[in-house]
Amino acid sequence: MKRKKRTIGPVIEIILFCVIVAVISLLFNLFKISGSITEAGTFETTLVTAKNLFTTSGITYILNNSLVNFQTLEPLVLVILSLIAVSILEASGLLKHLFSPLKQIKPKYVTMIVMFVGIVSTIFGDYSYALLLPLAGILYKYIGRDSSLGIISMFIAITIGYGTGLIYNYQAYMLGDITELSSSAIVENYNYELLSNLFILISSTIILTIVGTFVLEHLAKHYARNEEKDNLNTSSKAGKVTLFAFIIMILVVIYSIIPGLPKSGILLDMNEATYIGKLFGSDSPLSQGLLFLIIAILMVCGFIYGTVSRNIKNSNDYSKALTKSFEGTGYVFVLLFFSSILYEIIDWTNFSTIITTNIIDFIGSSNISGVILILLAFISIVIISIFIPSTIQKWNLIAPIFVPLLMRANISQSFTQTLFMAADSVGKLFSPIYVYLLVAIGFMYKYDKDSNRSIINTMKKIMPSILILSLTWLVIIVGWYLLGIPIGINTNITL
Repeated sequence: MKRKKRTIGPVIEIILFCVIVAVISLLFNLFKISGSITEAGTFETTLVTAKNLFTTSGITYILNNSLVNFQTLEPLVLVILSLIAVSILEASGLLKHLFSPLKQIKPKYVTMIVMFVGIVSTIFGDYSYALLLPLAGILYKYIGRDSSLGIISMFIAITIGYGTGLIYNYQAYMLGDITELSSSAIVENYNYELLSNLFILISSTIILTIVGTFVLEHLAKHYARNEEKDNLNTSSKAGKVTLFAFIIMILVVIYSIIPGLPKSGILLDMNEATYIGKLFGSDSPLSQGLLFLIIAILMVCGFIYGTVSRNIKNSNDYSKALTKSFEGTGYVFVLLFFSSILYEIIDWTNFSTIITTNIIDFIGSSNISGVILILLAFISIVIISIFIPSTIQKWNLIAPIFVPLLMRANISQSFTQTLFMAADSVGKLFSPIYVYLLVAIGFMYKYDKDSNRSIINTMKKIMPSILILSLTWLVIIVGWYLLGIPIGINTNITL
């Protein structure tokens, strides 16, 4: 019998990534390789030098901050809270009630639903990963497909969707502020309009959903079919009561974000000047409490369905139901802990910042325009995104150089930001250190204890899908530029 080839596990891979970053930073420090950050708005530059981790200060920093960084790692909180909501939905039988009928339709249509939902869910930001990754695993379990396939498919859909969607999101609002500041190097009083790229958003959502369905169905050939049976009851009566309660709660939330009505606006930040600011601002109760609202609504729905269907018989059953989805998810938290150390090392050594600023300076000093400039900008952002997955952090570094550069090439600020968002989503798919890839792999271990499960092997398996989707995004961006048609309401590609 041929012995199965064993691979390095994800934890050891992350540790190796830490060592590689530390060694590269050591070399950067020895050879005095540095970079300069340009501040948006003021356009003042700050020199950034590499720090050597293999020093007393470096080791001391890691030891003093490892636990703090893990505790403040945002995905940690998001995953824990979302698992509470998913747990009660699963244990109550509500997910079985919703997902089991999908087994009757062709798998490719389920894949299309997953792709579309993943893309448009990015309006909720990182919440979409925390909630939809475990839900996708359960969905595929009930339709008789490999749960690991559901998780990785949803990961791909959400990640590629960060560059698009049916409408703007909070991330676009934040990026727009940086774009406005960066534009001041060329023009004054520029205001970024959130609907300025609406046409390309809707079109790319449709195109990526279709192409994504094709590539994910091809990916499904590498996964076995699976079905897990349970003893949960399903009830049409429970479903109707739950739906009624859900509609009432959603209507209450909608009423709470409409200003001017009696007792409304409780979820808005009324100190903001614009409605978008009131809705998505950093101090908005909706923005800050969105995950809590989602969890509260889902917990109520799970309680109602479980009680009416008799899957939950008493308060003890309900308490236990809140922990069901935590079973087998320990690997998620282990990977999050080690990834927090990796990000700590990357941040402290200035490794990614130096690489990014040097790439930006190279593009900025080049004397190119048109399609070549767009291609070069797209590829450079993809490369940068591998080392800096954080969208806002990356745009803060890139925008002060790229926005004026493309404006001088007669390319509008809105198209530049759209180009960035597309390349950013592609780069995250290529990044083996992207935290939500590690979360996805952790969830996959719940359903598949494959000894060959690793970051590199997972990347190899999904690489054909990533390449096709990346090429699709590039064709959309370049094709739109060549056609020269408006990208949104009253917004053109050129200035």
